[in-house]
Amino acid sequence: MNNIHYQCMKIKNALLTIAATALLAISFGFISSNVHAATASDANSSNTVYDLSEWQHNFTDAQVQQLKSEVPFVILRVQYGSQYYDKTFNHNRDLLEKYGVPYGVYSFSQYESPADAADEAKTLYRRAPNAKFYVNDYESQTVKSGGTNNATKAWVDALRPLVGQRKILFYSYVSFMQAHAASAVSNYDGYWLAAYQNQEPSREHVLWQFSSNFYSNSLGQNIDANLLTSKDANWFIGDNTNAGAQPSDNNQSNDDNSQNNDNSSNQDQNNNSDQSQQTRNTQYVQQNKTMTVKNGYNYKFYNHVPGDNKFIGKTYAISSVSENTRKRMYINSIATINGKTYYRMYSNGHAMGWVNTNALVPNVKYANYSTTKVMKNNPKVAFHNHVNNSGFASTVTTANGSDYANKKLTITRRAHKDGWNSYYYQAYYRGKLVGWIYQSAFK
Repeated sequence: MNNIHYQCMKIKNALLTIAATALLAISFGFISSNVHAATASDANSSNTVYDLSEWQHNFTDAQVQQLKSEVPFVILRVQYGSQYYDKTFNHNRDLLEKYGVPYGVYSFSQYESPADAADEAKTLYRRAPNAKFYVNDYESQTVKSGGTNNATKAWVDALRPLVGQRKILFYSYVSFMQAHAASAVSNYDGYWLAAYQNQEPSREHVLWQFSSNFYSNSLGQNIDANLLTSKDANWFIGDNTNAGAQPSDNNQSNDDNSQNNDNSSNQDQNNNSDQSQQTRNTQYVQQNKTMTVKNGYNYKFYNHVPGDNKFIGKTYAISSVSENTRKRMYINSIATINGKTYYRMYSNGHAMGWVNTNALVPNVKYANYSTTKVMKNNPKVAFHNHVNNSGFASTVTTANGSDYANKKLTITRRAHKDGWNSYYYQAYYRGKLVGWIYQSAFK
């Protein structure tokens, strides 16, 4: 009798364990039914996925051609936080697209608050609008305010409206996830679990990173490797690429589809056959930068690059640049035509259109800076009320540098332009503001 009771208890406990596991899986949005790999030794070309970054350097054409038969897809790092852009992403992405290797993307997140998390997610999307899926790689605690779960949820909430039906994953180690993002992870489409061991972890997941030292024949080096376990490759890379995406720089035939309300489409119907025979007179290059819109200049945003012979009769002004003065905007493409340069601009994720480069200036970062500096004997530069060429329409000279030769000035702020290695300084003399001056004025 006791033995029967013991056996019944074992069966009951086993059933309870199975039920609990199923409940967790259902609550997370999937059931691990179609298992393709359960151990590291199961790795093969149909279920093994690489995640790659600038540490693997620029790929070659031959490597990517071989890679295509080695993995169903890859995952590329795009950024480290929102400020650092992976040095190899553009190059490697272009080769993957050239040879038809599907890819997802991830951000090694460094957000410090919910607002910062949302910004990082949007930045990831702007940099990789055509990825098959997106990943929040959050594995080091950086949140300083607003709560880590709130910030991690803000990341996915900001990305969700932009990506359509594409998947959004959360990546981390189990212990870190449970300590810092246990509630937020349920808002993602799946959990990409990191655990360097031979047996598949029991914690539910859609992708298992099982090694950081897996040898890739195509790339000729050891890399991070992952196994598909509960989901097929199609679950990750299903045909949802264009859902919610901004126009791609790699396909100029779809240029600015979000702004394709052609008011003059009838005008060029008879010219289509002739235009298709023309050699493109405009060169497009992908870009990833931000610049500031000047103040006081009457430039326009256009739906297409003015003068591009592909869009004859379809190009028109959308809005005036003056409505966006002093705003920082994201640039994802540069076009050159007849010696002129145009940038394609985005503001808060919305396409603004193409604008002449003369409407823009480099971003300027300002910071408090307390010190004293002595002017040169014969400085060749002057003081101004603003940093030179920083986008203000009313920049005027406030004093000549030579007026303060050999004098000691108090510095309270400094400014740095994107792409420059030097500073402008805001200077006072005997308590009176003199203005901004370039650092070459000082000894």
